[in-house]
Amino acid sequence: MIRSIIIAVLSVALIGTAVFAYNEHQEKENLGQQGEGFNQEQEGFDQEQLAINNENNYQRSFNQLAFHLDHMQDELGASLATNGLTNMTGSLAEVWRISSMAHSEMGHLPLGIVPIRETEQYLSNVAEFTHDVAIRDRADEPLTDEEYEQLETFYEQAGEISQDLRTVQAKMQSEDIRWTDIEAELVSNTDPGEGTAIDGLQGIDEKAKGFSENNWNDDTGFPEDVEDRIASVVDDETALDEEEVVEKAKDFLNLSDEADVEVDRLGEGLPYEGYQIMVDDNDGESKYRLNMTEKGGLPIWALQDRPISDEVNVSLNEASDIAADFLEDKGFEDLQLVDSKQYNSVGTFQFAPTANDVRLYPDAVVMEVALDDGDIIGYKGSDYIANHRERHDLEPEIDLEEALDEVHENLEVREDHMAVIENQNGDEVLTYELYGTMNNDTYRLYINAEDGTEEEVKRMQEAEPIYHTM
Repeated sequence: MIRSIIIAVLSVALIGTAVFAYNEHQEKENLGQQGEGFNQEQEGFDQEQLAINNENNYQRSFNQLAFHLDHMQDELGASLATNGLTNMTGSLAEVWRISSMAHSEMGHLPLGIVPIRETEQYLSNVAEFTHDVAIRDRADEPLTDEEYEQLETFYEQAGEISQDLRTVQAKMQSEDIRWTDIEAELVSNTDPGEGTAIDGLQGIDEKAKGFSENNWNDDTGFPEDVEDRIASVVDDETALDEEEVVEKAKDFLNLSDEADVEVDRLGEGLPYEGYQIMVDDNDGESKYRLNMTEKGGLPIWALQDRPISDEVNVSLNEASDIAADFLEDKGFEDLQLVDSKQYNSVGTFQFAPTANDVRLYPDAVVMEVALDDGDIIGYKGSDYIANHRERHDLEPEIDLEEALDEVHENLEVREDHMAVIENQNGDEVLTYELYGTMNNDTYRLYINAEDGTEEEVKRMQEAEPIYHTM
């Protein structure tokens, strides 16, 4: 399947895990220091650091919860627009998977004392319905009118809950509400009061009443074989020492030689050797973290770790130019911007390499730009490293008109491209990439250019709205 923007968000989740591991490592080293006076001071520091780690984990879980509800609505919309039995199975199975992820993120928040059963029941009801429909043979037992209406209802309800979650998210950011403070109040049996995040979640739970039921699955992270492919790509590259990798890291991040750097080996379990590098740019505000391969010194991902203001001073279009210029400066060629989204004051962009005017989605690069000052704050190049190569078979077997015959009759196609994607079996296929509209929504479809099979349908998100607090 295409590496969509969710991979970018899940990549950030993986980065967060690496950051947490680094902080744990630092705490262990600090606790090894001697001296009673120092230990007392260190104890206070460790408690503060632990609180920061907890808050970061809570924030990450809540942000992913909001993202998962957005994505669930997208997949429900895709299932409404698809014209292929196999692809509808994929969309419905994805809804089932996402509902599990959302349920898991709810479990990571300090909500044990707060009744949120109705929201969980709503997610379970969606999961049970989509699971039952996805696994049956719809060639013999097609979707009934009632079931199609139920999908439409779930689609509308997911949009309502998603918007409410974004409103709570915006309130917490604008008023600097911390999950750790809410947790302390819950533990001490203190009512956080009206207008807090808990109050907002209880409002969502009330809305979810009657929405209902149960069945779970989970699947997160990079596709399993990407790490193996990276190992294969770098196998013949020259191994660099720590100093050489640090020099490459600073050059990639456009940082001065004087920047402070800490380096750790990547953990065991990866099929390739590499380094995790932490760079302080000496301004006291920004830190950069990136993973690089030992052989070849290739950057797999990078993240700027700093507070991002809610104030938007850079437009999404300007930010896309900043991201494109960065990639061009790093030697990437023939890249095309294929997707852009705004999440509060962060712009996320997907760039795909092209060959003979064919977009190569398996090789896509993801960039993130802060819209408060235009800084590059995120880069993910793992798919590019793993997959980028010369393709020879880029000639379609069917023409565009034949591909259009396979599109849902109610979908009006407005734009077309040629594209290589990975299908649900993980195989690369040449497709017609079509953009169309139906019921005030925009969809992106992929029709197999060899046999006309509908490979994938995605509902396109609109520009991210501004969620005002109440």
